[in-house]
Amino acid sequence: MTVSAPAVEQAHGTAAAPDAVAPPPGHPRFPLIDSLRAIAALSVVLVHAGGLTVTPEDGFVSHAEVGVAVFFAISGFLLYRPFVSARLNGARRSTLAGYLRRRLLRIVPAYWLALTVLAIWPGATGVFSGHFWVFYGFGQIYSDRYVLDGIAPAWTLCIEITFYLLLPVYAAAVGALVGRLARRRQVAAELGVLAAIAIASAVYRWLLRSDGSLSWVLNALPTHLDWFAPGMALAVLSAHWQEGEPPRLARLVARRPWIALAFSACAYALVSLTEHGPQLVRAGIHPVLIYTAPQDLERHTLYAATAIGLLVPAVLGTGGWLRRVLAWRVLAWLGLVSYGIYLWHQNLLVWICQPGPELGCSFHGLPGAHRSPLLALFGLGALAAVACAAASYYGVERPILRFKERRAVSPRPAGAPAAAGGGGRP
Repeated sequence: MTVSAPAVEQAHGTAAAPDAVAPPPGHPRFPLIDSLRAIAALSVVLVHAGGLTVTPEDGFVSHAEVGVAVFFAISGFLLYRPFVSARLNGARRSTLAGYLRRRLLRIVPAYWLALTVLAIWPGATGVFSGHFWVFYGFGQIYSDRYVLDGIAPAWTLCIEITFYLLLPVYAAAVGALVGRLARRRQVAAELGVLAAIAIASAVYRWLLRSDGSLSWVLNALPTHLDWFAPGMALAVLSAHWQEGEPPRLARLVARRPWIALAFSACAYALVSLTEHGPQLVRAGIHPVLIYTAPQDLERHTLYAATAIGLLVPAVLGTGGWLRRVLAWRVLAWLGLVSYGIYLWHQNLLVWICQPGPELGCSFHGLPGAHRSPLLALFGLGALAAVACAAASYYGVERPILRFKERRAVSPRPAGAPAAAGGGGRP
């Protein structure tokens, strides 16, 4: 039995993959990851709805921020796998210009659209100021003054942008370091490098927390590499196993994906039941927990475990009830527009909630909503965010993403007349 990427690709059909989720040419697609994006996006909506309606001590709601770790693990896997597969398997290499073009078209237009519209209505603080370039240039996380202005959840997007820029440098450095080793030694060496990066990131975060730091550096890439590294490690293993038989444990998890799901659920339950933070402060209108260094280390580690436990079944093997759930078309479609859900939801939640000085929502006087405020806010916010995300995707993202890959123009037979209007992209 093999659990290679092509098996997953063929099992779920990717002949007409939308440009937003299509892999670079010459590389397999992992369609079940689309649904993981949807789950991650909705969990982020849940945690922000909970921040307006319930106290952070409600661990199963407040720790739904684990969706950020899921997004980072997905990015680590999907973006790094083409690099490592090109080195290990001789797969088609992407040019640096092509890689950067795909990332720019995927991220920037939709973000600029959401930022501009939300600044007009219902209002995004700081965008139309003398420092607008901070927000349009993904720089708000590098100043304590701006980090929660604009689209507040976009601090994670700023980290993603930094990761995108660093990844080709890392891939080139690792290729130079281990590229001449035998295949198995390359894999082992790189897994060691990624483990070292994750540990260094955790230690750095520990030191910052030990000093009582609340600086912007806690919201930058170096303190979150431990969430990217597991996805990158899975990319290395996936590319390695593509050309041969995986080990027994991988085959077992491929046949029984509930093992990985149970691992993920246990990690999430543990962090939700044990880590509530020693101090409650307010960041704008939101109550926020401040963690000690040991608590923060446990939280980050368990978030990473939760994320990788969800990612593994979407990568390894085919079939089974769990993968049938992940193949559900509605969930996959939500994953397709999940970037817009992430961008639009927070400002819409605040407008729907109409929070006062105390925790809770007025809902513009909507009758009955106060009886179950979390459910009401999550439902209304998710619906509004999905509607905006769909409009953004079909109106802006999909048309622009058609240019994500350069399309070759078919050669014209000698002497054949040019089409009216000259040449163009097919």
